[in-house]
Amino acid sequence: MSTHLSADERGIILPCPACGTANRIAYAKASQQGRCGSCKADLPHISVPVEIDSPASFAALVSGSTLPVVIDFWAPWCGPCQMMAPEFAKAAAQASGTALFVKVNTDEQQDIARQFRIQGIPAFALIKGGRLAAQTSGFQPAERLLAWARQG
Repeated sequence: MSTHLSADERGIILPCPACGTANRIAYAKASQQGRCGSCKADLPHISVPVEIDSPASFAALVSGSTLPVVIDFWAPWCGPCQMMAPEFAKAAAQASGTALFVKVNTDEQQDIARQFRIQGIPAFALIKGGRLAAQTSGFQPAERLLAWARQG
C-alpha cells in the first residue's frame, strides 16, 4: 500500500490488496470492514494517512465521518513536517479502524488552513462529530499524538 490514500467528495479511495482495484469507502462507513467490488476480498481498515486535495472533499470528510479525524497541517518545504510524516503514519496505523488520519498541504489548501487559523506547521487538529475538539502544534511522536487524540 502507498504512503497515503486519496479521497474525493464521496469517500476514501482504497486499493484492494488482493487485486489492486480502487474501492471507494464512504466516510460514514470508514469504521466498517469493506469488501472489494471486483474480487470480493475483505478490505483492510484505513491504516495510512489520507491526502486531502480539495475543500469539497475535506468538508465531506468532516461532516460525514463517524470516526474522529486527526488532521496534519504540513508543507513539503517544512523540515519538521518531513520529520513528523513517519510518526503520523505510525499513529495512523496504530489507530486503524478507530480514527482517520488526514494530511492537508497548507501550500495547496490555504482555505482549509485559514479555517483552522494555522500560523505555524506542523500543526494538528482533532475533529469529533463534525466539530473541532482540540488543536496542537509542533513535532509529536506517534504515542504522544495518539494520547492527545484520545484525550480530545
